[in-house]
Amino acid sequence: MSLSSSGGLLRPAPGRLRLPLSPSMSLRARQLLIVCLIAAFCFQTWLVYADPTGRAKPLSAEAARGRSIWLANNCQSCHQIYGFGGFLGPDLTNATGHLTQARMDAILTEGAGTMPAFELADDARAAIARFLAEVDETGIGQLPPRVSFDAEEVLLSAIESAVAADVPLTPEQLRGRDILLEQKCIGCHLPNPVAEKKGTDLTTLIAKLGPGGVRGIVTTGILPKGMPAFTFTADESQALVAFLEWLGTHESTIHAAFTESSSKAGQATGLPWFEYAE
Repeated sequence: MSLSSSGGLLRPAPGRLRLPLSPSMSLRARQLLIVCLIAAFCFQTWLVYADPTGRAKPLSAEAARGRSIWLANNCQSCHQIYGFGGFLGPDLTNATGHLTQARMDAILTEGAGTMPAFELADDARAAIARFLAEVDETGIGQLPPRVSFDAEEVLLSAIESAVAADVPLTPEQLRGRDILLEQKCIGCHLPNPVAEKKGTDLTTLIAKLGPGGVRGIVTTGILPKGMPAFTFTADESQALVAFLEWLGTHESTIHAAFTESSSKAGQATGLPWFEYAE
């Protein structure tokens, strides 16, 4: 910064401002400093994008095609993979853990919330699903805010406890339980006080909607919320309703099991920031 004298005071001379570098630093030293900073930035960038974590197994041909479709539709502008990407939508590194193909198809076809609908063919949607499935297998993309627990295991244990104090489930109710688990309904509809996804509590569905209302939603879906329509047979729909009715009569037992499990899980993850991959 140059100074000029006016009225006995030193003032900055007009013109561009310069960084307050030490007067003793030579031009050669300044150039070397800039080169070192650029080199450090390039090295850090290489470390981020060349990190082999989770890449021991290359993508299959179908998953690679899914990745190309993902990029071509600019999905990364709203969604993250391993935390890289936009923040308008959720991180999808481990999406296949709680999304069925049916729900993924519904979201891609009809959109959900602020997400637009995409006119993708069946094979394109399948390729994206394969890509996300293989990404999911590589490890954890986003550190959960709480220690997670196996929700399916908690639910089955609670059912076992309730059955021990009551009567066994009928074959129809058992079939409904299996359908509920196969479709990963507990991923969005857990009676779980720490669940990140808040769907209607499974134990209250029949009381709120009635058997007919449940059948209607299962048949038509709620596409704006990302819930797909299911092509269940009449017997499968009835089995699901029968099991949901059973859940409703054992609401306190189911809730107690999830409350106890979430309490044991606690708030701390115990997982250091660098332990994302398996």
